[in-house]
Amino acid sequence: MTAAIVHQPVDSPQNAVAVSAELRRRIELSRIILIAAIVLHHTRIPSELSLYSWDNLGYVRGYIQIGLLKTAASTLTVISGYLCFSSSFDRRPIWFLCNKYKTLFVPMLLWNIPMAISILAFQWHGQYLDKYDKLISGDILNWSNAILGLTEQPANEPLHFLRNLIACNLIALCIAMPFRKYPLYSFAIILIVGIYNLDSYIVIRNDILIGFFLGALVASMRIDARVIDFLLPITMPIYLTSAFVIFYFKVDYESLWWMGHRLLGFLAAWPLIGYLSKTVFGKISKYSQYSFFMFLSHYYIEIILFHVFSQIFYIDEFYIFFILSGPLTIGTCIVTQLIASRIAPSLLRIATGGRA
Repeated sequence: MTAAIVHQPVDSPQNAVAVSAELRRRIELSRIILIAAIVLHHTRIPSELSLYSWDNLGYVRGYIQIGLLKTAASTLTVISGYLCFSSSFDRRPIWFLCNKYKTLFVPMLLWNIPMAISILAFQWHGQYLDKYDKLISGDILNWSNAILGLTEQPANEPLHFLRNLIACNLIALCIAMPFRKYPLYSFAIILIVGIYNLDSYIVIRNDILIGFFLGALVASMRIDARVIDFLLPITMPIYLTSAFVIFYFKVDYESLWWMGHRLLGFLAAWPLIGYLSKTVFGKISKYSQYSFFMFLSHYYIEIILFHVFSQIFYIDEFYIFFILSGPLTIGTCIVTQLIASRIAPSLLRIATGGRA
């Protein structure tokens, strides 16, 4: 996020039979690589800094953060749908709902509340924020959005991914039987709904809906997850080129091109991760145990790092922050989890949905 990668442990009893050891290793590697990509994508970009100049590495930042990294969540979503439908989740609906409550809803709630309170504190001191500017008035809809992402992104913005995954899982539970029986027809309907954004108040990002059920389609049709590996020499250069077009020409996020670009991201990233899993880089998968905590906490850490940076450097030295913030955020998340596992292991388990 997005993905058993984010919402369901790979070694869940549900998936123990369906997921081979090789696929398990690839998914573990996907966790840490793609969530690290999400962290880098969310590096704060001050509005006064242009991405369309060489100042502060503007072109580099824009190409990497917008063109390349923005599709990481979509790839996680495809894997999520695949793992969900590789299991027999629909045979135990009550267990499934309880599991999603613990692994998705509780972390989303707990990691949104401090951010919403922080925004409220700023407002109490007369500081205006573009988002949730009515929290101080007690507006119910604004508080619902800030904490739950009801109709727009929550206070901890990256966690809209969890909110949308909850919606996808509920939809999956409702349509599991016809989807398994008629996967192509069912996916065609999902595709139409997503393209025309007919689900806008249920799944806020239509690419997450389509990606989740694309993974469900692959699982339902029992397609080998490695079948697209041979496409890597083709999809990677096409994706790199598409990323440049997306960024340089400011392609609308809601356009069909962006939808295709997100699919390209999956077709490039999944085979690449498969290749990396067979090399020395595959050892990075051992850090996947930190990936969900990293996803939940990185927005807080990036905001703190940016505040510290702004006290030391001038804005025209932002490129330093761009270079350092990603590694610093990832390292801080790992260290924080290690400390929390020693001093508050029970709280850490609750806050991470039982993953840590």
